[in-house]
Amino acid sequence: MQKVFLLCVMAMVNVWGWDALQTTAQVASALNDPKVLIIDVSDLENYHKEGHIHGAVRTDISAWRIAQEKHFLLKTPDEIQNHMRSLGINSDSNIILYGHLGAAKDLLFSTYIYWAMKSSGVKNVAIMDGGLQQWKAEKRFVLSDDPKVPEGNFTVQRIPEMVADLSYVKQNIGKVAMIDARASENYFGVLASNGVERLGHISGAMSYFWTYSITPELKVKPHEVLKNIFADGFGLAPAQPIVVYCTGGLETSFNYFVLSGILGYTNVRLYDASMREWGNRQDTPMIQYKWEEFHPISEVIK
Repeated sequence: MQKVFLLCVMAMVNVWGWDALQTTAQVASALNDPKVLIIDVSDLENYHKEGHIHGAVRTDISAWRIAQEKHFLLKTPDEIQNHMRSLGINSDSNIILYGHLGAAKDLLFSTYIYWAMKSSGVKNVAIMDGGLQQWKAEKRFVLSDDPKVPEGNFTVQRIPEMVADLSYVKQNIGKVAMIDARASENYFGVLASNGVERLGHISGAMSYFWTYSITPELKVKPHEVLKNIFADGFGLAPAQPIVVYCTGGLETSFNYFVLSGILGYTNVRLYDASMREWGNRQDTPMIQYKWEEFHPISEVIK
């Protein structure tokens, strides 16, 4: 009877104890778990040249996004499903993503794919803190082979509540808190973002450069620090509707990961097309040379 109870407790830990941010030690302990799939998000050259974690299959950002005029969008559900199945992802897979982290922006490949998977219906997705850089620093072994995995059976179920499009953003200016993940000079409007014609930010949006959430070692800052920033500093409640955006969808995926994955905010949408769509139109309200705080319209009227 006691053994059955312990097995039930362990099963509950597997279901409810899945952290969106995993340590290298946690990943190492899961290497032999048949339900855990580890995915390397580097390019093919680095995957072989620098090595990868035992059993890790490879993807890269180009498999998830497609160009649309001047911006990028997540690929269609069928395209995402086909790719996920080719990686061996099943309906009950627990997925751990990691990058090689030669530079800070390498973090964004993992967080964008995290959002892509979550918005496609994957329940348990995590990112390994510190990436392959941390893994190697701890003298953990790497391989340079190409592991073969059987075709997966995952079926995409797109979750629209995790996605913001042009129409949603337009309709919710002043109603929903919005966070700009770009550097402050882009937000303020003294420097143009790459590929964006107009200067400034979406009207009413607040500024939070995504790199504020990481340490010099490219690890995620402690939970309590991040909680203080967003709950106390920005005054954002866990169930409050929030839209995050940046230049083209990548930088803001880190803010999405911090808010939704680490802090447990339940109503966060990522504006995938971001400023490469918004800032290249003439019918979208923008503000320049102004730092903004979010005040709902109902609160302003009072």
